[in-house]
Amino acid sequence: MPSLPPPRVTELYYDGAWHDISSSMRESDPVTITRAATALGTRADPTAATATLDNRSGDYSPRNPLSNLYGKIGRNTPWRFSVIAGGPHLYLPPTGMYTVATPDTSALDILGDIDVRMDVALDVWDDPQLLAARYATGGNLGWALELGPDGHLFLTWSPTGASAQQRYTKSTAVVPATAGQRARVRAALDVDNGAGGCTTTFYVAFGNGPWVVLGAPVVSSGTTSLFAASAPLQIGDSDITLTPDGASGLPRAKGRIYGLQVYAGIGGVLRTNVVPAQQATAGARTFTDGTGALWTLTGAASLSNKQVRMEGEIPAWPPSRDLSGADATVQIAPAGIMRRLGSGNRPLDSALRRYIIGNAPLECWPLTDGEQATQGSPLLASTPAVSIGDPAPQWAKGAVASWIEPTLLFPAGASTQIEARPRVQGATASWSVDFVRSGLGGFEAVTVIDSGSGTNADPSTLWQLVLLAGLNQITVVRTVQLTDTSSVTTLGTIAAPGIFDSHPHHIRLSTVAGSSLTAWTVYIDGVIADGGAESGIGRPVGLIGYACDLGTDNPPPEVSLGYLTYWGDTAPDASDMYTAMMGFPGETAGARALRLSAENGVPVSLMGVAGESTELGTQEPQRYLESLDTIAAADLGVMLEQRDARALVYRARTTLYNQDPALTLDFANGEISAPFAPIDDDKLTENDVTVQRKGGASANAVRADGPLSVDAIGRYDVAPELSLAADTQTTQQAYWRMHVGTYDGLRYTKITVSLGNERAYTLVNDVLAVDVGDLIRLQNLPVDQQPGDVDLLVTGYDEEVGATAWTITYTCVPAGPWTVGVVADRTLGRADTAGSVLGSAVTPTATSLGVTTTTGPRWISTAEWPADFPFDVTCGGEVMTVTDVTGQRGDRFERSVTGGWGTATSGQAWTTTGGSSSDYSVQGG
Repeated sequence: MPSLPPPRVTELYYDGAWHDISSSMRESDPVTITRAATALGTRADPTAATATLDNRSGDYSPRNPLSNLYGKIGRNTPWRFSVIAGGPHLYLPPTGMYTVATPDTSALDILGDIDVRMDVALDVWDDPQLLAARYATGGNLGWALELGPDGHLFLTWSPTGASAQQRYTKSTAVVPATAGQRARVRAALDVDNGAGGCTTTFYVAFGNGPWVVLGAPVVSSGTTSLFAASAPLQIGDSDITLTPDGASGLPRAKGRIYGLQVYAGIGGVLRTNVVPAQQATAGARTFTDGTGALWTLTGAASLSNKQVRMEGEIPAWPPSRDLSGADATVQIAPAGIMRRLGSGNRPLDSALRRYIIGNAPLECWPLTDGEQATQGSPLLASTPAVSIGDPAPQWAKGAVASWIEPTLLFPAGASTQIEARPRVQGATASWSVDFVRSGLGGFEAVTVIDSGSGTNADPSTLWQLVLLAGLNQITVVRTVQLTDTSSVTTLGTIAAPGIFDSHPHHIRLSTVAGSSLTAWTVYIDGVIADGGAESGIGRPVGLIGYACDLGTDNPPPEVSLGYLTYWGDTAPDASDMYTAMMGFPGETAGARALRLSAENGVPVSLMGVAGESTELGTQEPQRYLESLDTIAAADLGVMLEQRDARALVYRARTTLYNQDPALTLDFANGEISAPFAPIDDDKLTENDVTVQRKGGASANAVRADGPLSVDAIGRYDVAPELSLAADTQTTQQAYWRMHVGTYDGLRYTKITVSLGNERAYTLVNDVLAVDVGDLIRLQNLPVDQQPGDVDLLVTGYDEEVGATAWTITYTCVPAGPWTVGVVADRTLGRADTAGSVLGSAVTPTATSLGVTTTTGPRWISTAEWPADFPFDVTCGGEVMTVTDVTGQRGDRFERSVTGGWGTATSGQAWTTTGGSSSDYSVQGG
């Protein structure tokens, strides 16, 4: 246990590097840190800290010209606070040579199935890196686990040891982690899958969550084996210089290594077990792993127990002096980046606008200018779009869709046009022109004229889409203008295009220039509607126009038009443009968090697999942080700041399920400090839940039975409105929220751990690793609270690190409802009975219980399902292990009896009716 305060490191970032200012910290004043989410399914508040700097030198006064830091610090200067405590991790620096290796031994020889697992936080997850390998030059390739240049995992091995005979598999999905994020990765090779081949399954996991298959298992033809290489086992570095596909070099790993396990057999015999936090000493150059192997570090590799508690920004440097003027301090309040990100009030642009900007068009005229506009501003440097004719179109009156900015409106009776001339820089002979529209329409024509001069030597080509609502068709026309003549060709007619209505539609005309032919394609809502090829050489676009002649019928045949966009030969797929126009409906919560953050230039990492998070509805115009709120609310995940970087983390709902405890605290051993006061109240109760899908249907779930039912305690109703992709999701959402809101148990809202307590300090690594969303398990609680272990999910914590105390107080909610069933899992795959009661009262020490199933299927028996025993059940809050189940009236007929059937296995005597006793016998065996 360290003396208080523990060794602390405080740093400021300036001049492109971190600088240690620990000597300027006032040790008499504690550093406090608060991380908190109000609840699961929300965005956490910005991390907040307080600290005191000694400023007698004047260095921490940003406007002091005599300060050594003048011009280097100011608003939002990056700040990092760490403690030196606990067991170490392996630190592999971004520069410098190193090795981390254990010598060759026969225990490392694995010839058949192999299972390699690593717990690692890489500086980057999309650069090639060697993670672990058993390899030496001279034909001694055993196996290697590698990261490819795009974030895929590789498992490489050789049946003969020769690199020329190496085999490898590549994960079908990338590791869903970002810079600095800690993740567990795994590769399991089944050398003989029973079907004439071998199978590699890659996995990923985050925190204490379960392993999730990364992509799909990779099946290779032919069985295989591994070579017993005469080679050391190395972490992060070896003589392997290329990825197995030869596509990239293979540098050393860069980051932090928390564990490496290698099994002979999938989940079989543990041959290597590296857990530095439990086995090594900070600063040492050797350590012995859990299997007795000696590991040696050389070069720049190190064992470090520096634990970052917060990285943030200092928004202000308020000076303070005592009355004498002799003492000067600065009371700083570093904050996480969400404080700064939340300072703006401007809603995000529509998903369509952001997508277009992110894909670098040659030009775009959104036509979303204000009501008093007279021309359409371009996104880039072209001239504005101008209207011609009378009456002029109405600016900011159009509504292509509610989630897209107001656009240009051509009202009923309009007979007018607009023209836009793109700049020519960067233009190509192959191009695409997009626009979005809604409305009944009448006569409309979209015209694209290339940059030809209209001469025999330099013909001008006019492409036109003629939209005829009355005929319910689109006609594609091409006109070629020469010096004295022109030719007009109808290229095609698109019947029933499905665009003359009030819904949003995306239309694209695309050309691809060849040596003598130009191919053309029309897309409607991301799907090819027509196309062909015409003679002639393509040229860049010189003018884009839209004209209409709308009638005055009822309903009004008005048209809303927006986002005239000109692309070169690298236009995004039309289907992707359509999806963007529709606001990315069906996009998962994880994918949207990543996309929106990338668009905003905010680094974010995802805990969990994006494809397993909730499918969301249309992206509405919101401020950035509000959009993150929408994501978390629908998925019931948590958006928070990364603790050791100025970045965000989205922790998806699925990572909260079925966790192993990140920290186990024994109350009886004094590992929990005061205050410790569980509450039995109704604060989290929700027994009547109606979920409304934004713009869609709703579903209701009511708890009708049990101790927290509406009849038992009254109605606690809530009605969240959520962004969901489909109406069918509302039922799932409502019942899940009712399930969580009717969990019957005490609330342990605050759990305090004092790291000045010697018994608690033995858990320091686990204590410091706990973060929002992790599970804490309480054991050996007072008998007057509730029996058995109590699992809690952390929603935040307050930490104080000072000269007199080092405490962490976790804010928690019950974790019980987050234990969910898993099909085919030995423990979590068991279905409960619909109702079971004790047949009679039992004593506290009873080891045999009579149980009656009141509803539904009966319990399994040991005779029928012997492999499924033992298993745990909870009875009156007490966890019991069931070793045998026999029917109260059951017989296995394992005995030999004549003149009757004797006594049944369950203890009752058989009686017979009819015939003589000699007619009855049992022959067991």
